[in-house]
Amino acid sequence: PEAAPQLCDPVDAPYPGILCAPHDHVRHAAVIVFGGYGGDGEARRFARELAARGYVTAAVSYFGAPGTPHTLVDVPVEIGVAAVAAVAARDDVDPARVAVLGSSKGGEYALLVAATTPAVKAVIANVPSPFAWYGLGPRGAPTGCSWSRAGQTLPCVPPDAAAGREIWREMNAGRPVGFRAAYEAARRDRGAVERAFFPLERIAGPVLCLAAGDDQVWDSSAQCELALAYLRAHHHKFPDRIAVFPGAGHLYLMARAGRSAALNSAPMGGDGRMAFGGTPQSDASAASTAMTAIDGFLSR
Repeated sequence: PEAAPQLCDPVDAPYPGILCAPHDHVRHAAVIVFGGYGGDGEARRFARELAARGYVTAAVSYFGAPGTPHTLVDVPVEIGVAAVAAVAARDDVDPARVAVLGSSKGGEYALLVAATTPAVKAVIANVPSPFAWYGLGPRGAPTGCSWSRAGQTLPCVPPDAAAGREIWREMNAGRPVGFRAAYEAARRDRGAVERAFFPLERIAGPVLCLAAGDDQVWDSSAQCELALAYLRAHHHKFPDRIAVFPGAGHLYLMARAGRSAALNSAPMGGDGRMAFGGTPQSDASAASTAMTAIDGFLSR
């Protein structure tokens, strides 16, 4: 779409976050953005960038904001559904072109939201999970489940206790730690995965699943493959697809401004350090390719 001057305003209801809209009088495609565990800062930046490309955008603060859960535990799907409904009802939005975009836990949430409301017509799930994982409480400690609907906790895959203890040993030893092994150990509980899988066949449009080949948080490539296999098995009638970026880390999309914006590890708890995978160069290259894919997908 053509870029147009846009305004971004804070939103309190029916969802917390921001809304950005081109300053003109025509209908646009819309994108509702969900950030990951790190909060809504990246989602807000992404919403502003997409608005500059000609979309109406919303960045939704689905946890850690007034009126939402403090942490990623029992987050209501209704927050995202309300955001989609509010954006789709705008006079400057084409309701046939309403997409959700989420990264990491936000990608997990985006798939859940899209499977809950037919107002979503396309999904961009970046390094996501197609099923619910355990919740992340204070300091990211595994607790409970991530999502709820109508006040009821949705089934989730619980943590693997032994793998969790090994993570903490590595962290206390001062070594950079990725959580991938812990998530993979938990994912071996196939019964829990099956119970926690979202009804993706209900999504009323195509799914683009983006994965990082060197993802050290969780195996986003495998999780995208699971999502696409489920969609095929349930005869989803839309052109769903996967794009995997070899060598890219979990946060590769942050490097869309170039190598200097890459984040491949970060301090976490005392002397610990969390590893996300990738390198500045591989992340920047992947982000550039991903943005081209996202633009093409949204402009279809």
